[in-house]
Amino acid sequence: MGDGAHPYLPVGRLIHWHDRLDEALAEARASNRRVLLVHGRATCGGTRALVEKTLAKEEIAEFLNGHFVALAGDADHPAAGLEAIVAGLARREPTPLCVYLGADGAVLSSTAGGRPPAVLLNDMLDASTRK
Repeated sequence: MGDGAHPYLPVGRLIHWHDRLDEALAEARASNRRVLLVHGRATCGGTRALVEKTLAKEEIAEFLNGHFVALAGDADHPAAGLEAIVAGLARREPTPLCVYLGADGAVLSSTAGGRPPAVLLNDMLDASTRK
């Protein structure tokens, strides 16, 4: 596992990021949480805004850390397993894309990542209670 920093964006440490699916799922199982996969690009303004501004808001970061394991997916250089998850989605959104996974790796839901903070927080709340 890396040092918890976002693997391709220089952001603060409010959120501990993973860049490998297997490690994120192992932590999710061990901590009884789900996984939030943020699939985007370092060069995408929307991805940067999501990670650096929206997810960095204290209320959102606190909820994310309490209910999810954060997983950064690089659309330009996808890590093992992430490409298949994104390709298997019924509805493909442009980057950034938020994919909510159960601790077993099953997709619970997905949304476009470029959403207002209150809407994204509501998405996370919904995904944290899905079965």
